[in-house]
Amino acid sequence: MFARKSDLVIAITTYDIDALRLSIPAVRRCARDATLVIHNDNNGLELLRDFVRGTGWRGALHIINEKNNLGEFESKIATLEYIDSEKIPGNWILFVDDDDALIDATVPNVSESTFAVVQNATTISDNITDIFKISPKWTAGSEYGKTGAHFDIAGTLVRRDAAIEFAHFMRTILPEIKKIAHGFKYRVPVGAIMWVGLKTFMRHRHPEMSAIYMNQTNYVSIKLGHAPQKYGLRAVPVTSAKTFNSNVIKKFTEMFERAAVQI
Repeated sequence: MFARKSDLVIAITTYDIDALRLSIPAVRRCARDATLVIHNDNNGLELLRDFVRGTGWRGALHIINEKNNLGEFESKIATLEYIDSEKIPGNWILFVDDDDALIDATVPNVSESTFAVVQNATTISDNITDIFKISPKWTAGSEYGKTGAHFDIAGTLVRRDAAIEFAHFMRTILPEIKKIAHGFKYRVPVGAIMWVGLKTFMRHRHPEMSAIYMNQTNYVSIKLGHAPQKYGLRAVPVTSAKTFNSNVIKKFTEMFERAAVQI
């Protein structure tokens, strides 16, 4: 049994709004009954409703045009705070990166003790024509790219109450988060870091709850080419990305553990 898709809020944070031409049509194909919330963190460019409607989205829509560039961490926190303050209906929240594609928005009927549902993602990194082959049929996996478990805040269904509570926690430690992030030469993997933070937070605050894994693909991570920067920050070189990301996750994990025990 599955819950109705209208039980879902899909959140997109963006800096380069042209990327929404890729992510929003994909959301429309699989989640037209969801509520879409977009946080535009590019204070130099206003995101208009006509632009979003032009991508094909016809459902419930909220646009937040930030007056000051917050950075990717705070952009996601601000989005969750907005969902909470505006009392946007929906028991589940799912983040989508502005340049990725969601292919399945089904909310499984899981136990009340489940705070998140991790699924698989297919990563496209070699052939640009694979983008045109993206289909909901990929939910069983795909011959295109590499498919595996996606441990990231993007593409992961998170129970609304857990997500909002986590946002409040993140707000209290945001200065330390920014300090650590600014200590690295390159853009850190924000989505993976936030997933680690959420797991750590929930383990300390709500040990009675847990995340589950579903062996099904619901997300396509598009990593074609290698842009020198993203979100206004330098991208880590491909040759050293694995080691860099591992070191970053370790550093943030230690910080989250320290902060969580003080809750």
